[in-house]
Amino acid sequence: MKIQNYIGIAFLAILSYSLSATANTIANQSHSELEEVIVTASPHQKTVQEIAGSFNLLANEDLQREAASTLGETLQNEVGISSSSFGSGVGNPIIRGLGGKRVEILQNSSSVGDASDISADHAVASEALLADRIEILRGPATLRFGPGAIGGVINVIDNRIHTVPFDGVEGAVESRYSSNGNAKATVGRFDAAFSGFNLHLDAVTRDSNTISIPGSALSANALDALDDAVEVDAADGSIENSDAKADSFSAGLSWVGEDTVIGFSYSKLDNNYGLPPSSHSHEGHDEHDEDHEGEELSGEPEQFVRIDMQQQTYQTKLLFSDLGEFFGQVDVDYAYTDYQHTELEFEPNTGAVMIGSLIESVSHNLRAELTHNEYLGWRGAWGLQISDRDFGASGEEAFIPDSETFSSGIYWLEETELALGNLELGLRFDQQEITLVGQEIDHSTVNAGASWFLPINQQQRLSLVLSHSERAPAAEELLSNGVHIATNSFEIGQRNLDIESANSLELTWVFRDTDNSRFNARVSAYHNQFQRYIYLQDTGLAFSHDLEQDGLQGINACSADIADFDGSSEELAESVGCFTYQQRDASFSGIEVETSWSLSDTQHVELQGDIVRGRFDQGAHRDIPRLPPAKVRASWIYQNDSWRGAINLTHAASQTRAGLNESVTDSYNRLDASLSYQRASWSVFLKGQNLTDQNIRNATSLLRDTAPEAGRNLTVGVRYQF
Repeated sequence: MKIQNYIGIAFLAILSYSLSATANTIANQSHSELEEVIVTASPHQKTVQEIAGSFNLLANEDLQREAASTLGETLQNEVGISSSSFGSGVGNPIIRGLGGKRVEILQNSSSVGDASDISADHAVASEALLADRIEILRGPATLRFGPGAIGGVINVIDNRIHTVPFDGVEGAVESRYSSNGNAKATVGRFDAAFSGFNLHLDAVTRDSNTISIPGSALSANALDALDDAVEVDAADGSIENSDAKADSFSAGLSWVGEDTVIGFSYSKLDNNYGLPPSSHSHEGHDEHDEDHEGEELSGEPEQFVRIDMQQQTYQTKLLFSDLGEFFGQVDVDYAYTDYQHTELEFEPNTGAVMIGSLIESVSHNLRAELTHNEYLGWRGAWGLQISDRDFGASGEEAFIPDSETFSSGIYWLEETELALGNLELGLRFDQQEITLVGQEIDHSTVNAGASWFLPINQQQRLSLVLSHSERAPAAEELLSNGVHIATNSFEIGQRNLDIESANSLELTWVFRDTDNSRFNARVSAYHNQFQRYIYLQDTGLAFSHDLEQDGLQGINACSADIADFDGSSEELAESVGCFTYQQRDASFSGIEVETSWSLSDTQHVELQGDIVRGRFDQGAHRDIPRLPPAKVRASWIYQNDSWRGAINLTHAASQTRAGLNESVTDSYNRLDASLSYQRASWSVFLKGQNLTDQNIRNATSLLRDTAPEAGRNLTVGVRYQF
């Protein structure tokens, strides 16, 4: 037996003996705490229990336990959410099988302003380690933050601009170490209040080395796809070029009066991470005969690709409340973001570095909202949102032309209390203009939603959510045309793409045992019917330099398939797959379940599961690409005044409904556990992930066949709070 197995067994033994647990959001103690949190899902003061439809909130000890280097990894244990990983440096959230432009990611209710929705290799520019809480919104409330957020809105709240007064000085320092990748992270936070002014400072530094995995980086599917005459010496036990380093800093200052808040903040993020090499990026330039017998693709990769990302964000917040008998408050949020993303091609043998492409984006985002008090039984809000992004790409590998995207929208939300529950209505109109050299592309969209919230009794509530969503195609979906070195692909946009729309239905039942808090449950069922669903399709073809030199462009520069190549290592190493943006009508349906049983005052168990099925309505191959598999998660939890801990077992089914030219993924069982002890202002914690060292291939990842998820990982940390 390997030493890692002994470590895992010992860890579980200690955990079981200590009977310690960390409560989840639905657990007795922290569940009641989270209910009192005022959430951003409504312009009016509402708690978690007053929100119609499904709503996720990660806060307090739950957030401290789940916080990771990427937002997707932080949220992946929430029901209905998975992570689309692209190596250790990238993990973007997927909600109910939807990601990218259909999931709006916010930082303190303002657009995060990064390029994570452009491509799978772009990381979210938000530090979960600094968050106070993370909200996942669905339903009409999403209209407040942008059009087309069909999957939902993720709002990372870190209170760098304080809006609630407090006294004195508070803060925290945390340091953690993880065995897999020899990863280290240090977090510091400081808050002070004086004469109505509130100061906030925070900083994070993260550093990790090569990620360890069980077995080969290449899957059996990847090896089978290569020419039988080609031998591949695949990386074993690790993912090459998977190290990462990030540093961030932010500062905020606000003045909080009786009915006025004025605040400013500044943040800076530097993030440098490597991308796993593709299955084709191996050397093998030895001479070969006509039959290519015995050709070996071994040794170090010809090139690695690294991402060097910098982002600076300036935010301003103005809040004026108690405006009169009719008007409630006016809330103005403005964010200016300067984003730079450099794709570097690094030759490990020589140390030579060249810029493949440079992406620069400057964006302005303004949202102003005016609420009104109850009038004729209704209360609501009007809002205006304006965004402008100037996008530029340069370098040999630049595949998206320079463009400017200007969007403007107005929205209206109203809610009322009826004899049979509460009704909430929302309406939004948007105009998008994409300007590039010699051309302007305009789209207008309409989004609407309605939710009905029915408290059946003190223990049960029922909600129904109906919505119509429209999303204009983005610049990269329309204009991409070239090799994207980071994803090892040739991406082709379609300028004739039309507006994507979806009609959605969601029914949610919630039960909470208010008498003895023994049993809690939430069940949600939903259906999304898309017209002209936009997706990135793997064509099964390969980009050919020879065809490009012959004057062919776009899809015409793609060969029949890789198998038609002459089999030489030079040609194989240079080949990239061709991907095109396409549109088809599609439907998504799913169910989410969360339950919690209290066994005693200190113990409880939880069970949650989710499944989503997506299908194109017509066509020969109807499976939608990169859908997550069905998942079930069981947890045993014990908690007392000092000790917190949990043992969690997640089963993910095999994903056999793979998209066209995609490989299937096997099922897996993942065992995680956590243990923490708190005394006064000090706390120490131990967390184990993938303790049985399972080979996990992520069905939502483009790298499922070349970069599995990390193997066994043990994290130890200490936190001091004052």
